[in-house]
Amino acid sequence: MLMRNSNRFLLNLGFGLAMALVANDATAQTADNAAQAGGDAQGQQNSGIAEIVVTAQKRSENVQDVPLAISAFSGSTLEKSNISSLEDIQGRSPGLVLNSFTPGQPEVAIRGVGTKEDGAGASDSTLVMVDGVYFATRTATNIDIFDLERLEILRGPQGTLFGKNAIAGVINYVTRKPVLGEFELKVRQTVGNFGTFDTGAGVNVPIGDTLAARLSFSRRDTDGYLTRVDVGTKAIPAGSEDDDDIGFAKRFAWRAALKWEPSERTSLLVSLDGADDNFGTDNREPVGSAGPLHNCGCASDPMAVNAAFGGNLGKGGGVYSYAGEALGFSKRDVFGVMSELNHEMDFATLTVMGAYRDSTYKNVLDSSGLPPSPIVDLTGAHGNPNIGLTAPATVGFTFDTVDIVDETGEQFTGEIRLTSPSNGRFKWVVGLYGSHEKINRTEAVGFPSLSDASLVPSLAAANMDFTGEGLAGYAQASFDLAEGFSITGGARYSHEKKEIIASNVVSGSPNLLLLLRPFGASRGEDSWNNFSWRLSAEYRPSSAAMFFATVSTGFKSGGFTGTATTREKATTAFDPEEATNYEIGAKLDLFDRRVRLNASAFYLDYKNLQVTRFFQPATSNFGEFITENAANAEIKGFEAELTARPLEWFEFGGSYSYLDANYKDFFGTPDISGTGNFSGNRMRQAPKDTWSAYVQVSHELASGARLTANVNGRHQGKVFTNADNNPLDVIASYTLGDAWVSWTSSDRKWDIQAWVKNFTDEVWGTHVYTQRGNRIAFGTFGPPRQYGVTLTYNY
Repeated sequence: MLMRNSNRFLLNLGFGLAMALVANDATAQTADNAAQAGGDAQGQQNSGIAEIVVTAQKRSENVQDVPLAISAFSGSTLEKSNISSLEDIQGRSPGLVLNSFTPGQPEVAIRGVGTKEDGAGASDSTLVMVDGVYFATRTATNIDIFDLERLEILRGPQGTLFGKNAIAGVINYVTRKPVLGEFELKVRQTVGNFGTFDTGAGVNVPIGDTLAARLSFSRRDTDGYLTRVDVGTKAIPAGSEDDDDIGFAKRFAWRAALKWEPSERTSLLVSLDGADDNFGTDNREPVGSAGPLHNCGCASDPMAVNAAFGGNLGKGGGVYSYAGEALGFSKRDVFGVMSELNHEMDFATLTVMGAYRDSTYKNVLDSSGLPPSPIVDLTGAHGNPNIGLTAPATVGFTFDTVDIVDETGEQFTGEIRLTSPSNGRFKWVVGLYGSHEKINRTEAVGFPSLSDASLVPSLAAANMDFTGEGLAGYAQASFDLAEGFSITGGARYSHEKKEIIASNVVSGSPNLLLLLRPFGASRGEDSWNNFSWRLSAEYRPSSAAMFFATVSTGFKSGGFTGTATTREKATTAFDPEEATNYEIGAKLDLFDRRVRLNASAFYLDYKNLQVTRFFQPATSNFGEFITENAANAEIKGFEAELTARPLEWFEFGGSYSYLDANYKDFFGTPDISGTGNFSGNRMRQAPKDTWSAYVQVSHELASGARLTANVNGRHQGKVFTNADNNPLDVIASYTLGDAWVSWTSSDRKWDIQAWVKNFTDEVWGTHVYTQRGNRIAFGTFGPPRQYGVTLTYNY
């Protein structure tokens, strides 16, 4: 109760201060304000590489002046590269890896650290934000990328200034804000294969001398690229009348913002945003098997099924086929509102932020994408004599499993901070932060093949009502010791409390008692305190070079397993994890700022790393996901980013990441294989090598119009998706190539671009998971070759 009252006090105080300061400044303002003159801080410099301003340290700074590992992408770069979602970002920033079990539940990892546990009572390792406001639910994070000013990706623990859920890093979407005194209109239309039809627009409207509004929206439709295989007899092309539930995507997002500047010292921004996304059945493909199941003598090898029904070992739809009977879907609705007041005083700028967000997510999918088969008894001579169980007898998938997720969430956040002026030898920032969030999530598994037709389909459901409270105070300061030498230090104290009410429901077949034990509403709660800090030293021999050394810490609170099989497991929290990062780096602008090279080397020491893995006890034919704390893990790595523009018409660059990421001591619960010792194993979502590269050329025609061509590629090394390093749980290495060519009119109002993604038509995995004692592996795959044309008009 004290925690909740503290957070409400912080939020009320923030909004009260905002209204009071705006009213005071509005009274004092002069009748005639000078027009605001400004340039595009991210505009391309004719003689060198563009400067990008970021807010990674809670103040506006050139990214080259910030002693942190940051990848920053301007909004124009994102648009030209046709980047519209989190999936498109991975591989373009060193060490960023994304696994996608479904479109609405991405698993983000930075430098080998991510979170597999997706239950309501767990926290992610990477903080995903929009305009400084974080997403409390993972299902809301994969937003449509449109009308952005820039994208910032901070790598490594950001415990001091960001704290909550930032132990791996931060992804911050910075939207375009209203601009006073200017009218701007941009409209984009894209058409492409697979029925792609995308429309987007943004308009900036000045309202008098002190007010401006910005409205924008994005609509993206596609029929998808899946082929439905009807029990091996016919293929129905995606998008046909008989297949409108297979693989389609319909996404709509909007944003509205109002900015008021009653004086040169004060501004108030209020923005609203929303999204309505609908997806058809996603693809699932068997990709590996250790042989027949349960020693029952039945031919249930999914690789044989895959070949028989047109999968990647046979003919037909390839890995983009679907043969399941259950036609699933994903649906997501997101809404948010935020306000930000900035008031400049003589000694500091006061910033007051308040935000509310809510989301709903529903997902139904056939986890195998294969048809069911007749049932046989697995007891006695065919299986475990102590367990009464049935299973498919032929080449169909075991139990015809259907996964169901139903989630709603809402959150309130508030922040108050003071930031000193950026000039002078001593710079500082202090702040208070509070959050309150509620999430209700049901995860269910249905087994239609285990039910009598006259009964309700067999179902095992885990329900969780989650309430979380957070309160933190932070401070950071930097001091110029001497010409070119400075030090930075910061600290954050955090308190987090989590409370859950969990229950399990089992209906239909009594065999499901082996999967979940039913129990009524049961309460679990825990709280954690943490002190995180950062210390760095910087040396700037010139305005074009900086070298830094940093030691920083991060913290992720403990949590509760979302699909626990028993009351005890559901109400017992796993421990928080902590990380210490040691890093050295350099940021160099060379040859009159025609070459930019940023590089860093780091060593990360993790304590009590939270690891979620698929676990099957020796006494059951079923398995479960459990979250345990690895004793510790260590990660060593190197990252580099290069941009070169030796000639005004020629540019090239790329990035590289090397990771050596292993569980140092990890003695988990022994499973059916008899082992639980994963010490020395490679961490999940931690490829050894990732790289990206691009080349871009442009030519100005006699008319003043400009032609531009770009070819780019990215590579991700092999990735394990489970802690046991099961050879089936692997996403194979892949390399993707994209290209585009554009014509821009002489007045820069019109632009037409022809583009292609994955031009080599590479088959590449996005997720792999195992079932039934880790003996069957199923995979999901990213899009095949896509191509289209985009027309843009600017006014």
